[in-house]
Amino acid sequence: MKSLIAMLVVSVELLAAAVATAAATTIAVLRGATAVEAYDGVAVWSDYDTVDRSWHVVVRREGRISTPAIPTARKAIEVDVGPGPSGAPMLAYVGCAGTCHVVVSGVDGSAPQTVPGSDRASHPTIWGDRVAWVSGKAQVEISRLDGSGRRMLAGVPHRKCYYMEVVTPARLVCEAPQSPEVEALQLYHSQLALIDTFILNDDIGAVGTTTEVRTEPVTGGPQRLLALMDVGEGDESWLGPSWSEGELYFYKDSIGAGLEVYRYNPARNTYASAPAFTYLTGFSVIDDRAYEATAAGNPRGGNPYYEDEPCVVRLSEPLAFKPAKAPVHVP
Repeated sequence: MKSLIAMLVVSVELLAAAVATAAATTIAVLRGATAVEAYDGVAVWSDYDTVDRSWHVVVRREGRISTPAIPTARKAIEVDVGPGPSGAPMLAYVGCAGTCHVVVSGVDGSAPQTVPGSDRASHPTIWGDRVAWVSGKAQVEISRLDGSGRRMLAGVPHRKCYYMEVVTPARLVCEAPQSPEVEALQLYHSQLALIDTFILNDDIGAVGTTTEVRTEPVTGGPQRLLALMDVGEGDESWLGPSWSEGELYFYKDSIGAGLEVYRYNPARNTYASAPAFTYLTGFSVIDDRAYEATAAGNPRGGNPYYEDEPCVVRLSEPLAFKPAKAPVHVP
């Protein structure tokens, strides 16, 4: 009898340990909507300080949270973390003293250096001796940290084709996308991943709005379309993108089509997906888990934030992937 009781106690303890390991872990409570990025044990995001009414960059490293010596801003600060030239983590963030531009620094904010030629910048990303950003709304640029070698990358496709089905027979139409915008970038070695949106007169989705996930080699070459959604009443969108161990991850945020995490393996050209359950404003994978910035309700759909449901930065439970088809959705 004692042996049976001992076995039951051990089983319960193992089960409790397994549940604790699998549970999402809250890192910090947020005071506003923000993105989150992670690399090599370092996570970064922006948070609002209600005392001085400004946004700060926040860094989590080795389990400790700090606010580096980076100028505050009136809106959320766009910030990325990645390896610098030495391989040690560095920050790339948007500083808006006058014109907005990219600044690179140590994770503690030390040795800040403005990237020449990065005026009107948003969505910065860093890897090695390269930094990329969006100039204006849709022009993607890349350079070395000192501004040398600056050039434009493809970004949003300049021409899209679709079948106009309102006429019989359906007719193939090719046109330049309207209102193009790049919403996110992420560098990984010589690859750049991006999320874009644009409008086509194809009578699909919300006024023909389309959102995509693409990759392209920064040294030149064709883009690869990885995911596509036509935006309907669910106000669908992609979050991320995020590289980890050579694979690309992105988060599908949709009321109608559901929430889901996708993983793409470029070496094998294969996809996998994992279920997701929360509306997010930020998503970045590290190992088998993800840093997530949660949103109470769905901010993109206009749902309010509720005081009893605070937004948080958290580390997700381990992602349970299964093989999947390429995510191309038309609601």
